[in-house]
Amino acid sequence: MNSDPVIEVRGLCKRVTDATGELTILDGIDLTVRAGSSVAIVGASGSGKSTLLGLLAGLDSASSGSVRLLGHELTGMAEDERAALRNGSVGFVFQSFQLMPHLTALENVALPLELQGGMSTREAFARSRALLERVGLGQRTGHYPKLLSGGEQQRVALARAFVSRPSVLFADEPTGSLDAATGHAVIDLMFEMNRATGATLVLVTHDVDLARRCDATVTIEAGRRVAHGEIRDSGEVEEAGR
Repeated sequence: MNSDPVIEVRGLCKRVTDATGELTILDGIDLTVRAGSSVAIVGASGSGKSTLLGLLAGLDSASSGSVRLLGHELTGMAEDERAALRNGSVGFVFQSFQLMPHLTALENVALPLELQGGMSTREAFARSRALLERVGLGQRTGHYPKLLSGGEQQRVALARAFVSRPSVLFADEPTGSLDAATGHAVIDLMFEMNRATGATLVLVTHDVDLARRCDATVTIEAGRRVAHGEIRDSGEVEEAGR
C-alpha cells in the first residue's frame, strides 16, 4: 500500500448559527487517509459524519482547522477552486443516486468527462459505455433514470463516479436507498472497481458489515472522533481510542 497521505485533517471544526445560537457540528477532528486505503466513517444519525465527508471532499468549508486533499490545502479556497481540484480527481456516490433525470444512463456517466474537457464526445461515450457494460448495464445505456430500478440507478452512479478515473472516491450511505440484497451486490461491485483502479475510498455508512470491509474505521460521536483504526504502512489495521 502507498503510504503517502491523500487526506490530512488537523483540528477540524464546523459550526453553524441558527435561531437558538451557535451549534458545533464537528469539534477538533484529526485524520490521515493514505493512498489506496479504504476508510469507513461511522456514527449515529446527527453525529456529524456526513458533514465530515463534505468537508474532506471540499463540498463545504470548515469554520477552523485544516484539510489537505491530494496535497492541496482546502482552507481558504473559493468554491470554484475546490471544484477545479475535484474535477477529474474525485468521484462521488450518494445515497439518492443524484442522476440527471433528462439524461440517459450513458449521458449521465459521460457527464463528468464532458465537464472536465479534453476528450471528444465520441471518446467520452466509448469509455462510459465500457463502464456501463462492466457494471452489467450494457443493454440499458439509452434508458432514462425513471426507467431504471434503484439498484440499476446506483450502478449508473458507480460508473459515473469511476469514469474519470479519480484518485479518491467519496461515498455517502451508498446502500441507504437499496434493499439488503441489492445493496450487497452494489457494494461488491464498488469494492471490485475500487481495487481495480487503486483509488482511495472514503465512505459514510450505518452498515456495520460494510464498515468491516474497509481497511480502517473512524467513529464520530457528537462531532468528536472517539475511536479509529489506523492503517500502518504494512496495510495492517491498528485499533486505537481517543
